[in-house]
Amino acid sequence: MDEIPPPLRREPRSEQSPLSDPDVQNVHAQLMREKEEPTEGFPPLPLALLALSSIVLFVCGTYLGVRSGGFSAFVYDPNYDPATAAQGSEAPAFDPIARGERLYSQQCANCHQTNGEGLPGVYPPLAGSSWVNDSHVVPASILLNGLAGPIEVRGNQYNGVMPAFGGLLSDRDIGAVLTYIRQAWGNQAPAISEEQVAEARSLYESRSGPWSAEELLELPPLEAASSAPAEVATGEAVEAQEEDSGEAGTDSETAPSTDSESVSPEEDASPTI
Repeated sequence: MDEIPPPLRREPRSEQSPLSDPDVQNVHAQLMREKEEPTEGFPPLPLALLALSSIVLFVCGTYLGVRSGGFSAFVYDPNYDPATAAQGSEAPAFDPIARGERLYSQQCANCHQTNGEGLPGVYPPLAGSSWVNDSHVVPASILLNGLAGPIEVRGNQYNGVMPAFGGLLSDRDIGAVLTYIRQAWGNQAPAISEEQVAEARSLYESRSGPWSAEELLELPPLEAASSAPAEVATGEAVEAQEEDSGEAGTDSETAPSTDSESVSPEEDASPTI
């Protein structure tokens, strides 16, 4: 039979703590020298770094405030001058031709085409059309209230529907697009102002349906469209002007005529026999 090993001998337990061993204490001492004990919170910021950061922020903020130019895109222009930038910030003057051309390309070119010739048998042309050029009230009324029914344009018959733009465009925009149409593609009609469109709107804004060609022909002219004809100089006006200009160079025996008949400058300037 196998022999039974003798029981383990129980040695008395040492009451000394493991940390009291000199070797273990030496190892812990080395670790303590290499790494600091952890602490709660954050270490204080060095005063030198805080002062340097404050100076950098102050200098950068001052430079940005002086050189930013109000954060405008024009600061990238090498000729940009902040001192004179405010003088050129005024809104440009309204150009009815440029505005009208843009509106026409957006609202009208699909039907009447970019060349103003329309589509034969479908959409009437605007170039050379008497409906566009002959008066102010007709084109303004068409854009405000629309047009429906048969109409003859440049000798051809059309029968369609022109939508109303009175609720979509302002008086200024309608005047601009009409001005562009009346001066494009060889048209040479006078411009239509915002006031003329406003007058047509006030007269016919209660109309609920589109115009017919016969109704447009019966519309009275707009008061805002009627401008006083150029003043023609009468005989008296010509003679008075010549009298004023001739007093310094002629002798006192020459007197202006008071006749109301027209006198040409050549006849009046001729020597009297």
